[in-house]
Amino acid sequence: MKNFVRLILQGVLLVAPISLTIYILFKIFTFLDSILQGFVIDFPGLGLLLLTLILVVVGLLGDTFITDPIKNAFNKWLSKIPLIKIIYDGVKDLLGAFVGEKKKFNHPVLVKEHQQATGYKLGFITQDSLKELTAKEGYCAVYFPHSYAFSGVVMLIENQYLKPVDQPASEMMKFIVSGGVMKINPKETEKE
Repeated sequence: MKNFVRLILQGVLLVAPISLTIYILFKIFTFLDSILQGFVIDFPGLGLLLLTLILVVVGLLGDTFITDPIKNAFNKWLSKIPLIKIIYDGVKDLLGAFVGEKKKFNHPVLVKEHQQATGYKLGFITQDSLKELTAKEGYCAVYFPHSYAFSGVVMLIENQYLKPVDQPASEMMKFIVSGGVMKINPKETEKE
């Protein structure tokens, strides 16, 4: 019975985030479309266009007018609310890793887990030095995304087992997430 309950909870943990994301996006798009129905021509997707325009304007305002002290004060205020802090920090860090100025998934590597291994795992170096965790030099954090999922595993790997991949990080991420089905485009060489 315990295994049955554990499997149900595992299923909820896998299905709930994706289902809620799709539901929330659907509600946002239909809400934006419904707002515009009385004002303009009924055109499906106009709400999405409006949302994109709003995000561009907010991004422009945030980039030009909102200063670091205001951002820091807002972050400090949010950090005082326990549950909100966990969610906000997690989402902010995850989005920053993919689209922020300090992208984390831009060093793809092949990892040989042990010397007798005949294959490699594909991953991304997220931190170069982990002396504070391992108490010795020569280790880094490597993130291994799962195929067909928005999840992954972080491992502390000794540098000797890493081999850099000479491909764009975006191509490697698409290759991993597709389960190795997507073809890797040849790296574009710079024109001299």
